[in-house]
Amino acid sequence: MYEDRIERAQKQLKEQDYCLLVLFPSSNMLYLSGFYDEPGERMLFFLVPVDRKPLFIAPELYAEHIRKSSPFKDIRVWKDSDDPLDVLASTVKEFESENVLIDDQMWASFVIMLRSVMKSGEVELASTVMKNLRMQKSSQEINYLERAGSIADRAFESIIKLPITGMTELELSKALEDAMIEQGAEKASFELLVSSGSNSAIPHHRAGNKKIEPGDVVVLDFGCKVEGYCSDTTRTIVCKEASPEVREIYEIVKNAQKKAVQAVMTGVSAQDIDRVARGEIAEAGYGEYFIHRTGHGIGLDVHEEPYITEGNGAPLEEGMSFSVEPGIYLPGKFGVRVEDIVVATSKGARRLNNSSRDLQVVG
Repeated sequence: MYEDRIERAQKQLKEQDYCLLVLFPSSNMLYLSGFYDEPGERMLFFLVPVDRKPLFIAPELYAEHIRKSSPFKDIRVWKDSDDPLDVLASTVKEFESENVLIDDQMWASFVIMLRSVMKSGEVELASTVMKNLRMQKSSQEINYLERAGSIADRAFESIIKLPITGMTELELSKALEDAMIEQGAEKASFELLVSSGSNSAIPHHRAGNKKIEPGDVVVLDFGCKVEGYCSDTTRTIVCKEASPEVREIYEIVKNAQKKAVQAVMTGVSAQDIDRVARGEIAEAGYGEYFIHRTGHGIGLDVHEEPYITEGNGAPLEEGMSFSVEPGIYLPGKFGVRVEDIVVATSKGARRLNNSSRDLQVVG
């Protein structure tokens, strides 16, 4: 799998006239090499030359970890007593160092180190090549995404059986994360968002110590990882009793999400999906309260290409996976969002989340 990905990356490098791809600890490194660790202050690079086998430049303490994780065994090791710049300089000399792509997430300090040892040439972002490699998912990748989505679904179904009223947002967030772990997740794919009452009108409110009260709308935005691949889903619930206004807004959002998912098909542009969701909400009179894009791609990262937003006229292709998540947010009152992950196919959208999208009134 990784050898094939390297071949495709090198083909892209050659076609776009780049000589070297330099990756920092990130999902890009994991995608191409099979190795990942959190970025740190020690220099750790994965180099993919256009016409040679890839290699690592790594601190000594990572060498064995890389050997066990990656099929690529050429590791230029440096010790803590060494100057890593010397290893980097001697390695870069082996390649043509003009027109280099660097990881989008590379720290500025390492960009400066790399530039200091390059003869000349242009430096561009790795996404120039990587986004084309990663947007269309293989059947294996879709399987991982589907498993992560299924775990999130089951966790949600178990959580809504709890006596949620009286819990704090943080307590509910922990219970939801624990439920995903119990269902087989590796870990949460991001810091879960649990927002209740007026907090639910803030799309990315982080869980706090607010107690959830009767009548509160609660937005749950959550996901987990399976084999490094992410899920991301949002469900909106209400405690004890839903007001007529809450029910009305909920049905508008639910319908907008449904129509947008129905519009998904290969060949349709990403922005057309956004327009469908936005149009439904605007027609209902709440267009100014839909304040974010309709969706984002998902894979090894929670947010990646393609972005489902106005201005992205690129056509959807087979295997592209992304969220569809319209919302309405009434400041000082409440918000509603419904989100699922879908995969584009020639026959339409394949949903990777299947928990109920009906409004759940919980205890």
